[in-house]
Amino acid sequence: MRSVRRILIMAEMHGRDLTRRHVALGLLVALPLSFYLASSRDSSQALSAGGIGMAFAVSGATLFSVLSSQGVDQQLVLGGYRPIELLVGRLLFLGPLGLVIAAGFTALMSAVSHPARPAVLVLGVALVALQSVPFGLAVGSALPRELEGTLVLIGVVGMQLAVGPDAGVAKVLPFYGPRQLIEAATGNGGAVLVPVAQTAVYGVALLLVARVFMDRHIAVEHHPRIDPPTPTDG
Repeated sequence: MRSVRRILIMAEMHGRDLTRRHVALGLLVALPLSFYLASSRDSSQALSAGGIGMAFAVSGATLFSVLSSQGVDQQLVLGGYRPIELLVGRLLFLGPLGLVIAAGFTALMSAVSHPARPAVLVLGVALVALQSVPFGLAVGSALPRELEGTLVLIGVVGMQLAVGPDAGVAKVLPFYGPRQLIEAATGNGGAVLVPVAQTAVYGVALLLVARVFMDRHIAVEHHPRIDPPTPTDG
């Protein structure tokens, strides 16, 4: 019960932090939204641009949340929190936040682009949101500054959008599975379960990376005890 309470406290803490960053969060959402609207005449390209581009919004919010809390993570660990509680607390808030953003994107894209398989689009965009959270956690845990982390997010998401779905590099990027689903939503057909499984495996791997790099930031350094000098008789 104590662990659940700590996780809920972590989720609330991250929620308050991102609420104070509402302007930055709005800009993060506006960027991929502009990608979609700019390419909305080509429905197939627009869905990929909006769905995959949305990863920048969710992973960016995750990155800012992680980096802004690193200063207190070690204090929480010293106070009795376990690293897994910090990680799950972030997931508990950021996962639903990503799904809310995904719902907004999906509603807009369905109304404008009229995908042939809207249910597949819903699944694909939802997986983009869910995959973006461990991706942002891994980048935020590995890189200590917002500039470097943001550049990595831009590079990975931009590369996922730029390369064709059949390119070899596309298959090793984190949003390859969701992109297959989004493109299948246009009516081109394609498997559903395999991309979902690929996304799940990649997401677990990213969470493991985040967990490993967390130790570097929250490790408590123990110094050897130094006994006071023993007084000697004069």
